[in-house]
Amino acid sequence: MAGRSMQAARCPTDELSLTNCAVVHEKDFQSGQHVVVRTSPNHRYTFTLRTHPSVVPGSIAFSLPQRKWAGLSIGQEIEVSLYTFDKAKQCIGTMTIEIDFLQKKSIDSNPYDTDKMAAEFIQQFNNQAFSVGQQLVFSFNEKLFGLLVKDIEAMDPSILKGEPATGKRQKIEVGLVVGNSQVAFEKAENSSLNLIGKAKTKENRQSIINPDWNFEKMGIGGLDKEFSDIFRRAFASRVFPPWISLSGLDLLASFLFL
Repeated sequence: MAGRSMQAARCPTDELSLTNCAVVHEKDFQSGQHVVVRTSPNHRYTFTLRTHPSVVPGSIAFSLPQRKWAGLSIGQEIEVSLYTFDKAKQCIGTMTIEIDFLQKKSIDSNPYDTDKMAAEFIQQFNNQAFSVGQQLVFSFNEKLFGLLVKDIEAMDPSILKGEPATGKRQKIEVGLVVGNSQVAFEKAENSSLNLIGKAKTKENRQSIINPDWNFEKMGIGGLDKEFSDIFRRAFASRVFPPWISLSGLDLLASFLFL
């Protein structure tokens, strides 16, 4: 689909501003689609869409963090085109996110469990586009946090072919959150946020299923060849989302974030 000119608008509701989605009228796009927004020839930003009847057809609405990230102003003319993810290369394996309290007045010393945060994040933002440098607001335990995406690494699809994992961490700029994506939180510099749990860093949030399972290292090398493919294939469905085949890759004040 060729790009079309649309006008940037303000997100219509507080609830929608917390979805991290751009908002359009259903006459223009469907909810769940992804688009690339071009603000200039060299600046493009990827968003997932939701629809709302109050958005004027021909407009696309953004929250304040989204407008800040993309450098958008209300009424600005932008080019919008549909975007399709390559799910063999752009599913997010791990994502590092900087986190802090959204408001100074909401600062407290309570411990925040990053494992629960990560699970809630995946639930809230499943099948959504994320980019390095993206800013957003995250609601957790009735408190709002400001997030900044620091790093994204793609899942390694090689194990789906019955091959050893490459061991390489392929960094990507834009990716799609799926049910098996892993999220690691790190508090912003000088933040007093008290993070606990295992999802504080990527290094501490490794999958309990190791794609590089090696029986030889366990002292039973004779079984390595026979079992490695079995284990790799058996666990592939747990490491990757179900749409990948084993046979291949076939409420605060609105001004805060509206």
